[in-house]
Amino acid sequence: MPHPKQHSRFFTAASLSERQFNERGYDYHAAKEVVAGELEKLTAEQQDWVTRLEGSRRGRSKEVRARISAILCADWGKGVEKRAVYVADVRGRRVYRREPPVEGWGVGAILAEADRLSSDGRVLATFDAPLGVPESYLAAAAGVKSWGAPGNFLEFLRVAHGTPHFYDPTKVAEDWRVERPFFCVPKGKGGLTSYQSAATRHGVQLLRSIDRRTRAKTMFATSGIPGSVGSATCALWREMGSLLQNERNFKVWPFEGSLETLLRSSVICVGEIYPRAAYATALVDGAVEGRAPVSLAKTDGDIRSLAIHALLESKWVRLHGVRIEDAEDAENSEDDFDACVTAAALLRCELEELPFCGPWLECDQTEGGMLGTGSINLALSEQPWRDVAGGAAARSFRCPIPGCEKIYEGTRGGWDSHVASVRAHSLWHPEVVSAEERKLRFKEEFSEFF
Repeated sequence: MPHPKQHSRFFTAASLSERQFNERGYDYHAAKEVVAGELEKLTAEQQDWVTRLEGSRRGRSKEVRARISAILCADWGKGVEKRAVYVADVRGRRVYRREPPVEGWGVGAILAEADRLSSDGRVLATFDAPLGVPESYLAAAAGVKSWGAPGNFLEFLRVAHGTPHFYDPTKVAEDWRVERPFFCVPKGKGGLTSYQSAATRHGVQLLRSIDRRTRAKTMFATSGIPGSVGSATCALWREMGSLLQNERNFKVWPFEGSLETLLRSSVICVGEIYPRAAYATALVDGAVEGRAPVSLAKTDGDIRSLAIHALLESKWVRLHGVRIEDAEDAENSEDDFDACVTAAALLRCELEELPFCGPWLECDQTEGGMLGTGSINLALSEQPWRDVAGGAAARSFRCPIPGCEKIYEGTRGGWDSHVASVRAHSLWHPEVVSAEERKLRFKEEFSEFF
């Protein structure tokens, strides 16, 4: 199927926004009349794509959107070994893995990478860890005399950064207090509830509004529950708190303004992401209004392989000519998977001019928000991704080597180790014993497999 970009008039009038088209010195509406006949030559799939692109634009603000050249997505963890960074190159329409420096990824290293990329334009540097606190927590923080009643999250982070034992988690709920909010959930029934009750006694709710909307875990739990994010939060806040003490070349969304405002005033903008909220944007086609959040068992390697294959084959990737590089790394590591899929989701938002965040930030100066949540409908119930994927997850591929009965279900993942085995294919080039040479020979002889 020809890529829409091959239809020059179609691509200009239908795939570019009105702003982008007018900036090139043409009359957008006149061109749309000229191109009307061109649509008849397109496939049904391409015509459906044009309809959805135009539909998404009709409800969009007329404010000129600041252009972004690159988006860094950092899957974050307590230790550097649990961090991965993927970059969405907007102009190049590709997503790729960024190798970590020798010391591993830290906030400073990521901002240095963002600074390097900013030579080509504005950069979003995003972290998979909370930036913001529950509104009730900041209200309670006003009672800590040494903190001086911080007015927003960034002010809070500056003063909390120097508080002794602030990041040391408690292990008994009775020890919880505003000045020491992080905790290890005790084993046994009621462990988390005991801390929720302790926080309530201080007038604090442990979840932000966006956490409840996206079914995220509390930022204060460092261990004891599946998917705890407290340790990653501490790691991010420690570094970010230190950087906020000095002059800086970045702004933090949404605490210092709207994304549009910050991208015009600074070449680097830092924000929060939540991969679970990005899965649907990257993996599910269709209009935003009907795009429900999806759950995905990313710890299962087979599921990761299915999802990455679905991403590579998705309509929006093919129709925008996007290249997803280093896909094998994303299949092999859940950290890489989250960074890759989130980078793809945010790239889609930028290419299709979808909102990065919804209009429902209840308390943006305190609670913050999650980039990537504006392109899904959080009012819909979360659905298992395999149910949404349907046929994409049910595809199968037979090994084309004569006499081999191997069938790959849903994805071709694992083909390399399979074809590298002389024992599994004793009659196929038995003289080639090098695994790398066998894989190259396979690609040459059975290119249609890919």
